Amino acid sequence: MDYFQPPINLFNFKEGEICIFANRDFVLNKYTKPNFCSLPTAAELRDALYASKGSDARSQIAMLFDKDTFVEIGAYTKRGFSDFIATERSSEFEGVICGYGAIDGKLVFAFVEDASRMGGAIDERHAKKITDLYRMAINNGAPVIGVFNSNGTDIFEGTAGLAAYGRIITAVTRASGVIPQIAYVAGNCIGTCAAIASMFDIVVKKDSASLYVSSPALTGEKDAQDAIVAYCGTEEQCAGYIIGLISFLPSNSSVGIQGAEICTDNLNRKLGNLDFGGDALSVISVVADNSMFIELTHDYASAASTAFTTIGGVKCGVVATSYSKNEGRIDVEAARKISKFVTLCDSFSIPVVTLVDSLGLAINKKNECLFAPELAKLAMAYASSVCPKITVILGHAIGASFVLLGSKSLGADLVYATEESEIGALSAASGVAFAWDKYISEEKTREELINEWKMTVSSPANAASSGEIDDIISINEMRARICSALLMLSAKGDASAVAYRKVLPL
Repeated sequence: MDYFQPPINLFNFKEGEICIFANRDFVLNKYTKPNFCSLPTAAELRDALYASKGSDARSQIAMLFDKDTFVEIGAYTKRGFSDFIATERSSEFEGVICGYGAIDGKLVFAFVEDASRMGGAIDERHAKKITDLYRMAINNGAPVIGVFNSNGTDIFEGTAGLAAYGRIITAVTRASGVIPQIAYVAGNCIGTCAAIASMFDIVVKKDSASLYVSSPALTGEKDAQDAIVAYCGTEEQCAGYIIGLISFLPSNSSVGIQGAEICTDNLNRKLGNLDFGGDALSVISVVADNSMFIELTHDYASAASTAFTTIGGVKCGVVATSYSKNEGRIDVEAARKISKFVTLCDSFSIPVVTLVDSLGLAINKKNECLFAPELAKLAMAYASSVCPKITVILGHAIGASFVLLGSKSLGADLVYATEESEIGALSAASGVAFAWDKYISEEKTREELINEWKMTVSSPANAASSGEIDDIISINEMRARICSALLMLSAKGDASAVAYRKVLPL
C-alpha cells in the first residue's frame, strides 16, 4: 500500500461531491466552499452594529445608564462558525452587549442579552464577552448588572456551548461578595440561565418575563421561581428600582460602612406612643430617615420584611417581622429570605437592624424536611457576620425567634427591648398552660396568671438581668437610640482591622 498521498486540493471538487480529508467525510456546499471577499470597513461594521439600535437591549441600556455614558466593549465580536450547521446569519454580532457607564454618577458594568441577535443564544464567544466584562469589573471594583433575555445555549455547539454556561457561572461566583451583582430578567431566563440569575445578589424581574428551570407546562407551577425575585414590575419600574439599588449599594466590599452625604432628618426625632398594629413596614417607615426605604422581596414570606434604608444618615439593612401576619412566626420561606439578606449586608459591610415581633416558629408539616437546614442557614448568617448588628425587640421574642433573629449570643452588638415586650422560651399563655395550670382557682384566674407570667418570667427586666438585653427603652426613643448605636458602630470594621493587625502582624 502506498502510504504517501499527494495533498488534496479542495478547490477541484464540485458541489455535492464527497471529499475524504483527514479521515473525515463531508459534503461541499455553499457554506464550506471558499468565498473570497474583502473585509468590511470600520464604517460598515459600525453601521451593521447599530442596525438594531432600536432593540429592547439598547432601550434597556438607555433607561439604566446616565445619558451618553455607556461605552460598549467587544462590540464587533461575531458568532463563530459551526461545523454542524451554518445559516445566512452565522456571522452576525454576538447576542450580548457588554460595556460600562455611569448610573447616578457611579461606575457600573453591564451585560445585556439581545434577543434580536440569534435569540440571544449563549455560545463560547457570548461567555467570553461576559467573563471579560467581569474581569474588568472586579479589577475596577464596580457593580455588575446582568440583563437576561436568552432562549438558551446554541445546541449546535454541543459541549462547547454547555461549557459557556460554566464559564459564566465561574465568573459570577468569583465576583460574589466582592462586587454587587444585580440580575434583571427582561425576557426569557430559563433552564441553567435561571440558576445563573439566582446566583446574583438581587434579582429584578419584568412582569412579562419568563423565569423558570422547568417549563410551567410540565410542572403546572407558574411563577415558581418568583421566590428569588426582589422586585417585579414594568420595564420603567424595574429600571428605576435598579437605579435606586445602585445608588444605595457600595461599589465593592472594601468600601466599608457608608453614610449618606447629608442627613436631612432629625437624629433625635421622637416617635410618640405609636401603635404599629404588628406591621413591619410601618415600623421601618417611622424609623427610616424621611420614611424612605427600598424593600426587597415584598411578595415572598410576608411575615418577614427586608429593606435598605438610611437611619441617622447611616446606610443599613433592616429585617423586621410582622406580628399581624401569623404572629410573626418564622417559616422556611422567612428563614431563607432573612438569611440571604443578612449575608448580602455582611458581604458589603452594611449594618443590620433587626426589629423583632414574633411568637417563634411556624409549624408546617409540608416543609418540615427543609426547616432545620434553613434555620441553620439563618443562624449561621447572623453568627458569621461581622457587620454592625443592632436588634430591637418590639413586642414578642419567643423561643427560637429570640435566638435566631439577632440575639447577643449570635453576635449582635446591641440588643434593646421595649417596655411592653415579652421575651422567653414560651409565650405567657403557653407557659401558664404548661407550668401554672395547677394554680388556677376561683381566686386566681387564667388571665391573672398570664399577666403575672408577663410581669415576671417573660418580662424584659428578667431578660436584661441575664445580660442578654442591653437596655429597656420606650417606643418614643427607639429611633434616636438606633441612630446613636449606628453612629457609634460606624467605624467597627476599620477599628477591628487595626486591632487584628496589632495582634497578628502581617
